[in-house]
Order: sequence, then C-alpha cells, then structure tokens
Amino acid sequence: MFKRFTLSVGLLTLSIVAFAQNEDRGNFSAGLETNTTYYLKDEKTGAALPDGRMGSNNYLKLDYTWKGLYVGGQLEGYLPAINGYYPGYEYNFFRADVYAGYNANGWDVRLGSLYEQFGSGLLFRTYEDRTLGINNALRGVKVGYTFGDFLTVKAIYGQTRDVTQYIDGAMVSGADLSLSISRAAKWENFDWTVEGSVLDKYEAFEVGMGEGAKPHTLGYSARMALGYAGFRLSGEYMSRRANPELANAYDSTRTEAIQVDFGYTGHGFGALVSFRKLHNPFLQASRDINGLTTYINYVPALTQQHTYSLATLNPYTSQSDEIGGQADLYYNFRRGTALGGRKGMKIHANYSNYYGHPQDMMTGGWMDTYRLLYRDLTVDIERWFGSDFKMILFYSWQTYNHGVGDVNEFIRSHTVVADMTYKIDRKNSLRLELQHMYSKDDSKSWAAALLEYSFAPRWSVSVQDMWNYGDTKIHYVNGSVSYSYSRVRAALNFGRFKDGYQCSGGVCRYTPAYTGVNLSLVVSL
Repeated sequence: MFKRFTLSVGLLTLSIVAFAQNEDRGNFSAGLETNTTYYLKDEKTGAALPDGRMGSNNYLKLDYTWKGLYVGGQLEGYLPAINGYYPGYEYNFFRADVYAGYNANGWDVRLGSLYEQFGSGLLFRTYEDRTLGINNALRGVKVGYTFGDFLTVKAIYGQTRDVTQYIDGAMVSGADLSLSISRAAKWENFDWTVEGSVLDKYEAFEVGMGEGAKPHTLGYSARMALGYAGFRLSGEYMSRRANPELANAYDSTRTEAIQVDFGYTGHGFGALVSFRKLHNPFLQASRDINGLTTYINYVPALTQQHTYSLATLNPYTSQSDEIGGQADLYYNFRRGTALGGRKGMKIHANYSNYYGHPQDMMTGGWMDTYRLLYRDLTVDIERWFGSDFKMILFYSWQTYNHGVGDVNEFIRSHTVVADMTYKIDRKNSLRLELQHMYSKDDSKSWAAALLEYSFAPRWSVSVQDMWNYGDTKIHYVNGSVSYSYSRVRAALNFGRFKDGYQCSGGVCRYTPAYTGVNLSLVVSL
C-alpha cells in the first residue's frame, strides 16, 4: 500500500510542478545541497581512508504550494556517504521521500513522509538534521485541527525507518492535545497551558527479545506551563512501558523522565533554571537497531552549547540514567553607562551538573550509587569598544567522566578564549580568535588560533590551527573560503581536521579525523 502511495504522490508532484511552471499558478521552490570531501593520506594522524577517497552527501528538495495545498519530495544520494555518517550501513545508497498535504482553515493534514513533535520531544519527535545525518521521518498520515487560538489536537500513524529504508512491521501511532486555558478565558496578563500526548510503537513479538518485551510499547506525556509578568514555569512528565532492545542492553525497566524549567526575563536580566531526571529514555525505530540516527524521540543534553573548538572537545550527551540540570544567567548593561559603553555590555554565566547510576557491565542492571557524569561552569562577556572593535572573553571549567560502568575516568580542563572583531569599514572586518585549554588528563593541553577576514556580504576567508602541545604535538591546520550571492552559498575547506564531535541542538555525532578538501554548495530557488 505504501509503495503504491509513494508512486502516486511522486507522479502528482511532477504533474503539479509542471502545471506551476506552465500556468504560473502557486509557488514552486527547489533546493539543492551537496557536501563532498576528498580524503588525503596523513601518516601523522593515521586517519582511515575510505574506499575511493571520496565522500558525497547530496540533497534535492522540491516543493509546490497552492493556497492551502502543498506537495513535495526530497531525494538524497550518498555516493558514498561522508566518512563518519551511518557507520555499519552500506555507504552507497539513495533515499527518496514524498509528501502531500493541506494546511489552512485550522486544518493540518499530511500524507507520506512526515515530521512531528509532541511537547519537547521526550516522548516523540521525528525531524531532519543534515549536520548530524538525522532524518527519521515516518511514512504515514497526520491529521490536526486548531479550534480558535486556544486548542490544537493532532494524531499520527506511520511506519518507522532505518537509515536506508522503512521497516516492515514497525508502526507508530499517537495523539497530542494542547489547550491554552488563558486564551480560552481571554486572560490578558496570565498564561496557562496544559498539554498531553499518548504514543504507541508496535513491533511483532519475536522469541528471544528479552524479559518484559511486548509487541506494543505504550507511553504518555503530561505537560503544563504558567507565565506571568516575565516569569515562566513549565514542567513535563513522560512515562513509557519497558522496551528491552539492543540500544538499552535489553533493559526491562520502565522509562521515566521529568523536566522542570523556571525562567525570568526583565529589566536587562534573564535567568533560566532547568532540572531533569531520566531513566532509560531513548526510543529506537526498531528493537534490532542502535544508533543516533534512528531514535524517534528527542533527548538533547541540557548544558551550555559551546561554539569554540577547544570547549567542545569533550561535549556531554544525555545518558540512559541521569539526574541534574543547568542554570543560565544573563545581564545586559545599558548603553551610556560606565560598564555598558556606547553599545552596552552583555554578560552570561552557565552552570551544568549531572550525575547518574552506573550500569553493571556484567548483568546490565543499574547500581545504587550515583557518580558524577559532567560538570561545566562557563562565563562569557561581550563588549564593544567604540563603534568598530568588539571583544568576547570566555572561560569554561569542565569535568567530564568518560569512564565505563562504575569506573571513573575524569577529564578536567580550563578553557579561555579571546574573540576580537575589528570593523575596518561597513563591508570589511577582521576577526582574531585565541584559545587555550589547560588539562593534565587525556590528551592534555591545547592551543588554538583563528584569523578570519570578511568582505560583506559575499566573501569570507579564514585560517586556523589547533595544536595539541601537551601530548601528540600534532598541529591541525586548515583554512576555508566561503562565498554567498543571492540564493547560492558555497564553501571550500581544506587541511587537517581533528576527530571529535559535531553537535547540533544538544545532540552530538562522532566524526573521525581526516585530511583533505571539502566542498559544500547550497542553491535555493
């Protein structure tokens, strides 16, 4: 049935696109993205060379909209996939998705490939993130309706998929409701929202799946948010039936997650405090697979998302058993004050701290004691000096535990950064970034520097070096040239790149080291 549906929607897509081009009705858009790397041999890093020394990820997306109707599709080609994407899968493959729907007059209906999220995503989320290689869309149907501006209900039913194909017999069904009591009551200064979701993942039972395994994995989520005069309090509780699978070492305990956020903004000050407790939260598309790209829920790390390279060497990722949280504080000093200067000054501090129960490597069960998983204290200050010079000062003190089971192996580090930008004129600017990380653990201390020249709005050229002077003595020198014009963006990166983690939205993918040339091109019409 789904194959026939896919073919029908594909033919409809081509017909409507042709109609749009010939009759000039509706809106047609297209996007092409390619990311291609040529790998070079490098004896210093010992990075593995893929077969053919080439990797190329390519995406073609077509969309047509007319009034509330829309139809489209996406074709992906991995020829082969860039090194680090989809380990364990066949590297040369194509993937195609098509969809059609209606979004107007309160209705939101979609057939084919679909993305959806219930609440924060702890219970269910399908989405695309090309940086991480995630595209876990369902193939099925979604129906939603919004009553006025205060009540939204929606339901989904679809087939889950592995990286390259949809999985026979693995189906997801669910429903979500969001009610704004304050809008329904027409309260002006007080916000009160309640939400709830239910989700069921079905897989046919197989002998040997593990104790506690059942065909249906039923879960639910309850959420509430309150807001008044700059204050906001929100919370979510998620629970799901035990789902012993490869990804959780066939853990037969029930999933539970709770998250509470409290924030305030006003008078130049902002604060957000988050608490979260997780136990066995991850949900895979199928019990037989394991990997970042095949989760059908969203459990990001609630920590400071660093952008400076040395601060990202040991990022935290959410664990199967964790308790902790983070606190963010912001303050903007006003313009014209002694500290604010001509353009004001921003100061930000973040503290993150997580503990978890270690897992017994022999039995797979959870031990009673807690151990430190991650701790990070970050402070950054941004200030303009005059109208042409901006400086950002950054400091991070991290403790990261990469031990396995009940063995603690801490990596402690102190990272400082000075990020300086000088505006030569309205179009030309020069940026210098100096970094240093001090550590006695793992690969020990690092230094890094980046110099970037920008000619707005089209050209940007940069060169950088990361030097592990504390251990390997290896320099990771690379450069880049980027160009943007209208709807075309192109970038050329070349040199030696360290292995590490590519993170997006609190989710991280491991990327192996490589030396070579990378070309990325994005064209939209």
